[in-house]
Amino acid sequence: MRADALRKATSDLAGRYETVVAEDLNVAGMARNRRLARAIADQGFGEARRMLAYKTAWNGGRLITAGRWFPSSKTCSGCGAVKAKLHLSERTYACTACGLVTDRDVNAARNLLHLAASGAESRNACGGTVRPGLAGHVPVNQEPGTAHAGQTGTAAGQPAAAE
Repeated sequence: MRADALRKATSDLAGRYETVVAEDLNVAGMARNRRLARAIADQGFGEARRMLAYKTAWNGGRLITAGRWFPSSKTCSGCGAVKAKLHLSERTYACTACGLVTDRDVNAARNLLHLAASGAESRNACGGTVRPGLAGHVPVNQEPGTAHAGQTGTAAGQPAAAE
C-alpha cells in the first residue's frame, strides 16, 4: 500500500509540475534517532527521489535537488538573512533582520522556490561549492573545461568579428 501511494504521489507531482525541488536529506543520520528510525525508514525518501527523477524526465520536466547544507529553514525568504540556530521545536520563523513572521515550512518552501527560479543546481557541480570546505577555503570546481569567474574562454585581446 505504501509503494502504491508513493507511485501515485510521485506521478501526480511529475505530471502537474514542470520543475520539482527536493532536499537532499541525511536519511541515514536521521535514522540513528532510535525514536524516529522506524517512521523515517517507512517513508521511503530515497525511493521517492528516485521515482521523481525518472518521472519528471519522462514528462519533460526536471528535478532540482537542494544540497544537504542548503539552509532552507534557517534563511529568511523575505530578506535572505540566515539564522545561526533554529530548533525543530520552533514551528514559526521570525526574522530578526526584517521582522517577517511566517510558518517555518512555508518559509522553507519559498526558499526552495527561489532556488529553483535562480537556476542554481547543486547537483550538477563536481567538487564546487556544494559542501562547505575548510574555514576560509573555497573548494575548487573540478569540472573540465569550466571557465573561472571573469574568464569566458575566448582569447584575450582578440577583436570581435565585424559583420
